[in-house]
Amino acid sequence: MNDLFDLQDQGYDETQLSRMDRRELAARKKRAAKRRRASMIATLISVLVIGGIVVVGWKAGAKFFGDLSPFSASTSTPPQDFEGQGTEPIEIEVKEGDSGGAIAQTLYTNGVIASVQAYTNAAIANPDSSKIQPGTYSLYKEMPAASAITMLLDLKNLSGNRIQVIPGEKNSQIIQRIKKVTGLTEEEINAAMEDPAARKLPKVAGGNFEGWLADGDYRFGKDVTAEEVIDEMVARSVKRLNKLEVPKDRWEEILNVAAIVEREAGRDEDFAKVASVIYNRLEIDMALQMDSTVHYKFGGSADASTTSNERSDDNPWNTYLHKGLPKTPIATPSLKAIEAALEPANTDYIYFVAVNPETHETKFAVTWSDHQKNVNEYKQWITDNADRLSSKDD
Repeated sequence: MNDLFDLQDQGYDETQLSRMDRRELAARKKRAAKRRRASMIATLISVLVIGGIVVVGWKAGAKFFGDLSPFSASTSTPPQDFEGQGTEPIEIEVKEGDSGGAIAQTLYTNGVIASVQAYTNAAIANPDSSKIQPGTYSLYKEMPAASAITMLLDLKNLSGNRIQVIPGEKNSQIIQRIKKVTGLTEEEINAAMEDPAARKLPKVAGGNFEGWLADGDYRFGKDVTAEEVIDEMVARSVKRLNKLEVPKDRWEEILNVAAIVEREAGRDEDFAKVASVIYNRLEIDMALQMDSTVHYKFGGSADASTTSNERSDDNPWNTYLHKGLPKTPIATPSLKAIEAALEPANTDYIYFVAVNPETHETKFAVTWSDHQKNVNEYKQWITDNADRLSSKDD
C-alpha cells in the first residue's frame, strides 16, 4: 500500500480518499505532529543540558577565581592596567586558601595593579594562574597585571619563611628549624602545641604531636604565628591520610609503623619488607627490638647500633623491653613509608640487618640461623671500618 503522505505530497485530493483512508491519514498526521513536538522538546533539553555543562565546567575551572566574574572579562572599554616594569619593590602576602578575587584585591589595595579587572583578564588568559601558592612575594608597585601573575608563579620571588621538614626527623628537630627560620621562640612553638584540639590534632594521637608534623616544603608569611605553622603541618598529615583512605582509627598506628620503617629502611626497595617484619613480629607477640626506637631517646650512632645500657633503659619507646609499638611515632614518616605501612610486602621475614650501614644494604631472614649469618657479615663490616667509625663518633 502506498504511503498516504506520498499521495498527499503528489497533490492527491484528500476528499477522494475512502473513509478508512481518511481516518488513517488523520491518524498519521497526528502521530507526525506528536513526533515533531517530541523532537523539539528533545532539542530544547539538549541545548539546556549542554548549556548547563558549559556553565558547570566554567565554574569548576574558575573555582580559584573566587569572586572574579567570568563575564566581566569582556567589557566595552579595556580595564585600567599599568605599563612598564613597575616602580618601587613591595612584599605581598598570598594567604592559604586565597581565591583569585582575594589575590586581585590584595594587589590592587597595595598599588601593585591598576584594577581588579586587569587581573581578572590576565588570570583568565593564563591557565597557570590557579597554581599560585601561599607565601610572601617580592613584587613591584604599578606592574602590569600579567607581569604580577608571572612573578607570583615564580617561587624564586618568595621572600617569606621557608621551612623544610625532612622525613625521619623528630619534633624536637623540627621545632629547632621552625625557630631558626621564623624567629619564633621555642616557648611560643611549644605553647601552640599545648592545645591539641585547637590545632585540630586528631584524637587518636592522644594529644602528642610526634609524627604528625608532616614532612615537606612549607612557605609562610613573615608575620606567621606558631599556631599557623603547626596547624598547616598537622593539616597536611590529615590530608595525606585521608587521601590514602586510611581508616581514622588506624591513623596513629599507621604513622607509628611508618616512622619505624622510615628510620630502619635505608633504601626504597626495603620499605615494604621492613614493614612486613614489624607486622610479622607483632602478629606472633614478639618484641620489635628495633634500634631506631631506642635512638628516639638516645640519638643515633655512626653504625646505627645501640649499647646494652641503652637497650636496658626502661622508657616507653624501648621496644627491646616493651612489646608492641612504641608510645608514639618516633619520627615524621614520608609518604612512601606510610604507603609501606599500609601495604607491607607479603613475606615471612622475622629478622633483618643492614650489613653495610653506609650503603644501607639490608638482608632479611626467616630463621634465626640465617639471621646470624647476616649479623656476622654486619660485624665483619664493623671490624673492617672501625677506625673510620671511631673518627665519626668523635
